[in-house]
Amino acid sequence: MPDLVTHVAGAYLAKRGLRIAGQASLFYLGAILPDLLSRPIHLLRPALFPSTQPLHSPAGVFLACWLIALLFRSDQRRRVFWLLWGGSIVHFLLDLLQKHLVGGYAWFYPFSFRFYSFGFIRPEDPLYVLPLTLAAAAAVYLHHRRARKRA
Repeated sequence: MPDLVTHVAGAYLAKRGLRIAGQASLFYLGAILPDLLSRPIHLLRPALFPSTQPLHSPAGVFLACWLIALLFRSDQRRRVFWLLWGGSIVHFLLDLLQKHLVGGYAWFYPFSFRFYSFGFIRPEDPLYVLPLTLAAAAAVYLHHRRARKRA
């Protein structure tokens, strides 16, 4: 599975590509939110893994983004929600690429309990993908930094 650093680097690339300005930390938080919601429970109590699946599904994360947005001022809630949700979409897209040893993710929970995955990235591949993702993020960062200096 993509690790948290890969998810943040992927969110950085998406943020730059989408030209999202301001409150980038919320977009990055959204990119790791599905894992923050589900992984601690899974690590502490592995037997509860099936019950954590809704926390790592679009429906569960959508609800979490909405609830988190309610913690902000009313004039900021819409933007906070969309930044969190946008980062979460990046997370789900990266997760969709991975191959699972057993099952996958229930993307259409609660409407379907079927697991889906494209299976392009094997479980051990993040060891090889992470340096490439970080290099791409660094190249984009340096390019944008040079462009700002020229302007």
